[in-house]
Parts: sequence; structure tokens; C-alpha cells
Amino acid sequence: MTETPRTGSTPGATRASSSDNPYWRDTSVVHPVDAKATEVEHLDEDACWALAVASKIGRIAVVNDDGGPDLLPVNFLVHDRRIYIRSAPGSKLMDITSRPLVAFEVDGHDADSWWSVIAHGSARRLAIDAEIDESGVLGLDSWSPTVKSNFIRITPARLTGRRFPRRIRPATDEWLS
Repeated sequence: MTETPRTGSTPGATRASSSDNPYWRDTSVVHPVDAKATEVEHLDEDACWALAVASKIGRIAVVNDDGGPDLLPVNFLVHDRRIYIRSAPGSKLMDITSRPLVAFEVDGHDADSWWSVIAHGSARRLAIDAEIDESGVLGLDSWSPTVKSNFIRITPARLTGRRFPRRIRPATDEWLS
């Protein structure tokens, strides 16, 4: 691989040139910034719920036995401003049982913007048939082939979201993001 010296860096340091690396970009080139493309919209609770309701895949963050975080993808549904997931027996279910504080994140995009919604709250395994039936979680299909016969409800104490416009890239190959 042909390498060129890195400008303003430690002597002997190198980097790939644009001819060798299709992802290389000259960071010394300054591109004009569209002020509208840098705006971040903070979403109200209703907008956050609307985006979450329309989504199918999210990530739940739990605290594991070592006190560290685990982040797990899950299928979910929203009912009455609560988040429901199915779970197989295992570490996620045990972590939630012993440490119920969780975070839940869902993100996505449309033609004009990217968005992210995060719920902070508590999770608990549902054990009452009437709660399970009323939530609609029995109809939730999992993408995982594992049998998921446990049902978890996340009750958010705080829900936040952000949306920001998709950036329009300049027409040159120099700018990849």
C-alpha cells in the first residue's frame, strides 16, 4: 500500500492515500455547512411515543451481574405508553429481576431525517395472565428462533428523543461521511 506522510503529525507517521483507500478523505478541505443541516430537534413525549409505536426493533440496556452494562436487541411493542418484550429464560431475564432499572433505545429514519428515542425506567417480568393478555405481547413475533415464553414490561420514568436532518453530501468524491 502506498503511504503518504501525515501533515502536521509525528515524523514517520503515515496514512493511506486517496488512490489506495476508497474511504480516505482530505480533512484539510473545508466544506460549507448548511445551518439547517446542523439543527437538532428535541422531541416531546408524544412525538417520541409516535416514533416508538411505529418501530419493531429496539435495544434494551440492562446491568449485568458484574455491574456492567449489556445491550441487547429485542422485538418490542408499545401499549398504553409502556414497552413490552418477550424473553427466553436466561441472563437478560435474571438481570432485570435483580436490577430492574433499564434503558431502552429505538432509532430510525425517514426520507428527511434521522431520529432516536430513549426510555429510562424500570422493567419487570409479567406474571399475571390478565396483564399479559391485555398488553398484546402474546401477538409479538420475535425474529429470534428461540422460544420466548416470558414477558417483560418496561415502564418509562423518562422519555427523550432527538431528530436531525439528513445531511446533503457535496457532489464530489472527496467528502464521505
